[in-house]
Amino acid sequence: MAVINHAAEVEWCRKISVRRFEVETKPKTPVTMAWVDAFAACSSPHLGALCFFIYGTRARITEALNVIWADVDFQTRTAVINQRKVRHTREAHLPVPVLAAIDNIPSHQEPSDWVFRYARRDSVKAPWSAACARAGIKPLTPHSCRHGFATDLLRAGVDVKTVAKMGGCKDATTVLRTYAHVHQERNITEVLFSTILTQPSQRNTVTN
Repeated sequence: MAVINHAAEVEWCRKISVRRFEVETKPKTPVTMAWVDAFAACSSPHLGALCFFIYGTRARITEALNVIWADVDFQTRTAVINQRKVRHTREAHLPVPVLAAIDNIPSHQEPSDWVFRYARRDSVKAPWSAACARAGIKPLTPHSCRHGFATDLLRAGVDVKTVAKMGGCKDATTVLRTYAHVHQERNITEVLFSTILTQPSQRNTVTN
């Protein structure tokens, strides 16, 4: 559909109506901060930093691998991420743990060198899987780190529009449709009454 629409826009062909077919997608499991810590503890410094970077910025694996040292600013705690898929370049904030992980990579930090050392995404698969096995954690993918970024921010109370902006999404709909994951615990509704249950005086007033 994208190819046909692009061809029509540049007048290579007439506009064609194409029906969108339903595609069954498997639900993704988002990583957690505990998962990231366990992964990094059992991986090389640059692989662990890559995991921190994707979780902390929601960068795609290919976007992360294309980051060079000239893109990282330790003073402003930012990194330039070239989002080629959506033809957009953004400046992502680097939380302190992400910045520390990057700074701990053994490197001369030559401006033109790749930060994470991998030439392509396929070269990450084997060491990534091995690190998961050594850590004894669920074998989640780099893409699950992107899901963890959105899910954990939303659960921390950050509004969806801000999550979308910080993660380089075009709009909040993308976050809600693809990257927001629901709690599986039935007792999550207990939080509705947490204030009342922790304040006996208010509970008695409501009861009376």
